[in-house]
Amino acid sequence: MRRHVTLMLVCSLGFVQGCSVMMAGKKQVRKDLSVVRVGGDRDDIVQVLGGPYMSMRTDDGGYKDVYKIVENAGTAETKTLAIVGHTAMDVVTLGLWEIAGTPLELATQEEATTFILYYDSNNKLKSYEAIK
Repeated sequence: MRRHVTLMLVCSLGFVQGCSVMMAGKKQVRKDLSVVRVGGDRDDIVQVLGGPYMSMRTDDGGYKDVYKIVENAGTAETKTLAIVGHTAMDVVTLGLWEIAGTPLELATQEEATTFILYYDSNNKLKSYEAIK
C-alpha cells in the first residue's frame, strides 16, 4: 500500500504545475525599442518586436500597427530562471510553493505600454505614439 501511495505521489508531480509557473512563462521578454524610429522599415520593426497586437490598413495605403509592450520586461534568461525556480519549488514542496509563488508573480507584473505605429504606403514609419 505504501509503495502505491509513493508511486502515485511521484507520478502526480508532473501534473503539479501551478499558476506561478504559467504566469512566469507568459511574461513578455524585453524588446529592443531602439528600432522604433521615424523612417524605419516596417519589416525590420516587426522582425524585432514581433507581430503587432492589432494591424489595420489606413486610407493612404499605409498601416497602423498596435503593440502592447512591457518596457521593463526581463530577459529570456530571467524568464527561464523564474520558470525553473517555480517548478523546482513546486516539486520540492509538493505544490505548496503556489501559496507564495502566485502572489509573488502577481506583485511583479508590469503594466504594458501601448505603442501605435503609423506607416506610409512605402512601409516606412512616419509617426508613433506611446500610451501608458
